Amino acid sequence: MSQIDPNLLDRLKEFVSVSELSKDGRLKLPAERALCEHFDMHRSSVRNVLSLLQSLGFIERKQGSGTFLKMPEPVFIQLYFELALKLNYISVDHLETAREMFEKEIVQAAAVNHQPHELKRLELLCEKIVTSSDVLEGIQADYEFHELLAIMAKNPAVLIIFQGLSSVLKKVLHQRRILARQSKEAHKKTNETHIAIVAAVKTRDRELARQAMHDHFETWNQQTMRSFPKAEGAGMFAE
Repeated sequence: MSQIDPNLLDRLKEFVSVSELSKDGRLKLPAERALCEHFDMHRSSVRNVLSLLQSLGFIERKQGSGTFLKMPEPVFIQLYFELALKLNYISVDHLETAREMFEKEIVQAAAVNHQPHELKRLELLCEKIVTSSDVLEGIQADYEFHELLAIMAKNPAVLIIFQGLSSVLKKVLHQRRILARQSKEAHKKTNETHIAIVAAVKTRDRELARQAMHDHFETWNQQTMRSFPKAEGAGMFAE
């Protein structure tokens, strides 16, 4: 089997760069023969690159229609963080601190840019967090609550990073979330901070929204006694 060009990342970017707008408004790659001529590559090498792009989720190949570019799921960011945790390059504490910084910015943008139907959805998720007697259902609603804020920020780059970062934290902090919800006092206090976030977003006041998110994380850290040494990330993730 022939080898793909050794400078693989550049080759992948080159393939993406030659895409053209199709009649239906989608970005489409040239046919294999045209790619061979453009890059002076053997057909087998072109197919190897296309197969790799497809496996990574960057293209969609439709028989009789052609090869189209598409946005992949944010699994690459998730994978990066997961590997970084396993290799002890970063810790859970690093991830949590980054998420807190990130979400304080997100909620300000969400307060300014949200649509009425999004606010209604946020209120429903908040209600589920507060009233759900099922621990796992409450945890899922909590994740969707924060994800919705990222959507409300109206910045696709923010959403991609949030999904990659929070998906990893969702796994490693699962047990802490369960313990927090089992304590009536901790559950009540964290619930109140979600209610405050909704109220602040509703005002469209950036600073009020930021303060509400700050208070949310302060309460979360206090109620779960957050304290992680830098090297603990890999151990927690492996469990």
